[in-house]
Amino acid sequence: MSEKNSRPAWGLLQQDAVELLRAKYWNNTKALKSLLTGNTEFPIQISLKPPKGNAALNNISHFQDFVDSWKSFCEQAEYESIQVNVHWETVIFRSISEQQVPTYLTIPDISSLSRMLGDAEEQQLKDWQSRISYIFDSLSIELAKRTVHPIRSTYERELFSTLVANLEILSGFSKLELELLVKLIPQLHKGMGRGSYLRALPVIFVDTKFIEKNLKLIESVTAAIIDCSAKEIGLLSWLDCRDKPKDWLLVKPLCKNAADALGGLPLLRMSSETLLDFELPANNILVIENEQSCLSLDNIPDTIAVSGGGKNVSWMRANWLANKRVAYWGDIDSEGLAILSDVRSKLSTITPLMMDSETVEAYRDRMVDEPESVTREPVALTDRELMLFRMLRNGDYGSTRLEQERLPMDFVYEKVRVWAG
Repeated sequence: MSEKNSRPAWGLLQQDAVELLRAKYWNNTKALKSLLTGNTEFPIQISLKPPKGNAALNNISHFQDFVDSWKSFCEQAEYESIQVNVHWETVIFRSISEQQVPTYLTIPDISSLSRMLGDAEEQQLKDWQSRISYIFDSLSIELAKRTVHPIRSTYERELFSTLVANLEILSGFSKLELELLVKLIPQLHKGMGRGSYLRALPVIFVDTKFIEKNLKLIESVTAAIIDCSAKEIGLLSWLDCRDKPKDWLLVKPLCKNAADALGGLPLLRMSSETLLDFELPANNILVIENEQSCLSLDNIPDTIAVSGGGKNVSWMRANWLANKRVAYWGDIDSEGLAILSDVRSKLSTITPLMMDSETVEAYRDRMVDEPESVTREPVALTDRELMLFRMLRNGDYGSTRLEQERLPMDFVYEKVRVWAG
C-alpha cells in the first residue's frame, strides 16, 4: 500500500490542497470559465479537513505533518503576494494540549488561485489576460472608426464573456490571427454579402479563409458587439452570404447535342442545390450511384448522366424532372435498393435499370459481400424489389452485393440504350 493511500482522509497537506484546487477549478473548464466571468464569485473556500474527535491522537505523525505543512506555507516569502488566507482555530486535544489547527483556505481572486497552483497556471492566466486585453484595446480603436453602422452601446460585458467562452480557440491564435479578428469585426454589417458566397465578402486586410475557419467565433463576437441576431440566425444569413456549395455531383452529357447545350463541356460539377433549379438540356436523365460507372458511358442519344451522389438524392425532388424520362442505376444490394426507394419517394415515375433479380441471376458469380446490410425495409419499393431486398439481405444468393461496376459493358449499353430509345 502506498504512503498516500495509507494516510487518513483528514488533514490536507499543501500539495493536497493544490491538487484539489487544480482539479476542481482549473482543469474543470466549466468551473474555470465561470470564475473568469464572475458567474462564480470569489472568494472561494476549501476545507483543509481538520481532524475531529480523537482522530489526531490516532495518528500523531500525520497531524504534525498537517500542521507543519501549513505553518511552512504561511512562512514562505511569497505567501503575502499570493494573498491566500489560511484560517486557524485553537483546538484543545486530550494528551497533546492546546493546538493551532489550519481549518480552511480562502482564495480572493483568480490571480491568487493561479499563483497558488504554480508557474504554469500563472503564466497561462497572464497569456489569457494579455490576449483579451489586446482584443479590447485594439477593438476600441477600430470601432471608433466605424461611423456608418452602429454598435451595441454596452457590449463590453458580453464581449468579455464571449472571449472567455472561446479561450481554447484564442489560446491557439497567433499574433496575426488576433490582429485579423480585430480588423475584421468592425467591417461587418448586416446584409453586406448581398447574396454572394463568403469568399466574395467585401472586406479589406482579412482573408476570407480566416473567416471560414473561425466562423463560429466571429459569429459570437459579432453578436456581442454589433447585433445579437448574428448568432440567432447564423452569421452567413446575417451577412446575406450563400453557403459554400457542397454535395457536388458529376454531370456528363452522353451525346453531342447534350454536350453542345452545355457549352461543349464533356464533364462538369454541379451542387445538389444548383440542380434543384437548373434544368439539364436533355430529355433523358440517367442517375447513376457511382462516378466510375458514369464515366464508362458514351453515345447515348438525348441523355445526360448525373452521378456520384451515393445516398445524396435530395436534388431529385426538382420540379423540372417531372418533364423528363428519368432512370436510376445503382448497386444491387440492400443499400442500393434503399437508395432506389428514396429516389422513388421523390420522383414516382423513376425507372430502375439493372436493379432486378434477373440481373442478379445472370451475374451472381460476380457478387461480393456487402460490408453491412440495411436492416430497415425501404417503404417505396415494388413487391418484386422488396423480395429482392430481403433475399439479398438474407444471403439467398450466396453473396449479398452485385456492384454496378462488375456488370459487362455490352450488357450495360444494351439496357441503357433500350431505355433511352
